[in-house]
Amino acid sequence: MGLAGVFLSHYRRHPGQLVSLLLILVCAAMLWSGVRALTGSAADAVNESRAALEPLLSVVREDGEPLTVEDFVRLRRLGICVSPRLEVRVAAEDAPVVVGIDPFSAGCLRQYRARDGNAAGAAQAVGRLIEEFDQPTLLGNAADLARWEQHTVTTSVRYSLREASGLPRGELLTDISVAAELARTGRKSLAILTPAAELQDAGLPSEYRSEVQEYGVEPDPLVDAFLLSLNALGVLALLVAGLLVRAVYRFALEQRRRSLQILARVGVPKGQLNRALLVEVVVVALVGGTLGLWLGELLAGSMASGFQGTLQGLFSVEFYAQRSPGAATWLGMVLILVLVVAWAGADLLMTARTDAQWEWHGNPAWRWPLALAVLAGSVTCLLFTETLWLIFAATLGCLVGAGLLLPDMLARILGWLERRCRQPWMGRQRPLLEWSCAEMRALCHLLQLPLIALAFAIATAIAVQSMVTGFETTFDRWLDQRLQGDLYLDPGESVAPEDFAEQLSALPGVASVLPMVRGRGVLGALPVDVMAVDPASPLVQEWPFLQAAPAYWRGLDLHGVMVNEQLARRRGLTLGDTVTFQLGTVQQTREIVGIYADYGRPEGEIVLALAALPASIPSQYTTFVLAMRAPADTAWRDWPEKYSWLAGSRVRDQAWLKQAANDAFDRTFRMTRLLNLLTLTLAGVALALMGLVIFRLRHGSYTLLHVYGVSRPSLRRRLIAHSMLVTGLLAALAIPLGVFLGWVLVAKVNPAAFGWALSLHLYPAYWLQVWAACLGIGALVGVMAGNPVRLEGLKNE
Repeated sequence: MGLAGVFLSHYRRHPGQLVSLLLILVCAAMLWSGVRALTGSAADAVNESRAALEPLLSVVREDGEPLTVEDFVRLRRLGICVSPRLEVRVAAEDAPVVVGIDPFSAGCLRQYRARDGNAAGAAQAVGRLIEEFDQPTLLGNAADLARWEQHTVTTSVRYSLREASGLPRGELLTDISVAAELARTGRKSLAILTPAAELQDAGLPSEYRSEVQEYGVEPDPLVDAFLLSLNALGVLALLVAGLLVRAVYRFALEQRRRSLQILARVGVPKGQLNRALLVEVVVVALVGGTLGLWLGELLAGSMASGFQGTLQGLFSVEFYAQRSPGAATWLGMVLILVLVVAWAGADLLMTARTDAQWEWHGNPAWRWPLALAVLAGSVTCLLFTETLWLIFAATLGCLVGAGLLLPDMLARILGWLERRCRQPWMGRQRPLLEWSCAEMRALCHLLQLPLIALAFAIATAIAVQSMVTGFETTFDRWLDQRLQGDLYLDPGESVAPEDFAEQLSALPGVASVLPMVRGRGVLGALPVDVMAVDPASPLVQEWPFLQAAPAYWRGLDLHGVMVNEQLARRRGLTLGDTVTFQLGTVQQTREIVGIYADYGRPEGEIVLALAALPASIPSQYTTFVLAMRAPADTAWRDWPEKYSWLAGSRVRDQAWLKQAANDAFDRTFRMTRLLNLLTLTLAGVALALMGLVIFRLRHGSYTLLHVYGVSRPSLRRRLIAHSMLVTGLLAALAIPLGVFLGWVLVAKVNPAAFGWALSLHLYPAYWLQVWAACLGIGALVGVMAGNPVRLEGLKNE
């Protein structure tokens, strides 16, 4: 039998070890590669979406006349890179907007450029996109095309509908000539656009001027923070898997210790044994990594829709296509697993061993000083840093420090119980109780790595539950305070706020109307959202504030501005600070009179009084909040059909808005909960597998007690109790670690990643659920271990 046969014979005798090892590696590779597939695709989407969000200028005539084709031709002949954009809105309220572009000049706008950034090839790229079909085509995503098909638009031009990725939601892209034909059935708006950078080199003729069409926004830092948070969960799963693999593989190597010693004594060189162990590591990692990568792709596919909704809803990033793992991804996954398994067997992969050096050692004396030093440094870094990756690194350091301390803490607690059991008042059960404590100490020593992994998974579950449930509670309470109106109306077009509000006030049952004008502005170099409201309206008087000056609504009407928490954190703003911001062509300087919470959206926002808003700002649109005397008795759903001036408007009630917001954030956290559950399941299954093996090794002590007179049923009950007490005690020790991680998430990660902080909410009922689950795992292991008495094992004694 060759060396390979010797190595394989061990796994033939112990197939459960090989299955456990491969199962852990496959699960770890699945979680890691699934997360990486999603975050890698999202990073690509960010790069694509950045192009669609560049700062744009629109060209207008000084005499106020509408733009024509002649204006476009003149500007092009002057060498200015401009492109026309014709927007058409049909009468139906929920139909997508048709955007017509000119393929031959679309290269001026970065959003239509070829992916290599070559403006010269842009016309051909966009032209092919539109003209690759035999007839005029409307391009859009599947949802927008389905909405368009619900409406009948009469036109002499026959066109087809084709699905295309990478287009903004709510828009259908087509050639400008097709849009011009469709304009006969709806409202049209022609704009001549140019990037802001273009006019730095070539100025406009005196007959024209430029206005800010869109300031643009770079979503990269916000999305990077979100993706880094997900990658941190993947790293945690990999850390848990590494601990479990190390436990399983070290145990397998310990069982082979005598075989390896014999091989060394009969002449097999130590170097050859090391190389054989290294080949084994590579083969195991290769098999586990390949299977895990395939399963990870399936996992990413199952979570892609929810992930896409999160990116679109929170960050306005279109999720284009899921990336299939290539050779580089597969090789990287295998290398990671090779390192994990090599670390697991590092004790036996050392060079120049003697036979005595094959022995395992107990906990070294330097463990406590090292753990305390790591904890102190990590906690100090955590308290004083605001950088997200440093927060995650410091949190990892805290986990490592706690992991070094946990096994010794378990042993010390059980040692204290063992000493208490020696007291005379314990009676006749004193010897058995003392033995039980010693037996559990032995189990904690043998299972220390799986127990640490389970503790990490428990702590993460408690922390994520605290963050998610706390956010939902806070968000619901915040929505109840912010949504003071009964109905919310979107006219679907540009309207004069005062005039439209007067018309709405005359509707039956309407008690109060609050216009809300939104748009875009720039504060310093940071693009921000702008919202203008009437400070005297009763529908804003109950809005919650984190900080507010006395008579803040009066201050807003006179000289003030309000900012959301996200903007205040990014710019280091507080009450009384003076800020200068740009609204279109108007610059204003105002004092901050209020800072308000704004959960669920990472963008910065400022609030102004309606009277302080310029006549026109970029991306301006107006909505209205209505308070009703008796909402249930008002037929508000019939208003768009009953009143012609409301045709095309969208009316929603408060309950619909709350449900839509809660659904959006449920999708956001669904993936986090799933990853957390998978990690906890991985740790629990691995602990159960290891527990079964360890208990079989402990049959000798149970058998001796049976020989001394303890009955089999009593020993079996004790075995189950030992298993439950170890896992239950571990869960109790993991709860404080989970509370600490929950504080890190709500007080450090959330502000750094999204701009808002949450208060720490504790949920003892969930702790009890996790604790009960751990007791269940312990009970399952004890039951599956079966009869602990093996009299045949005493034959050789």
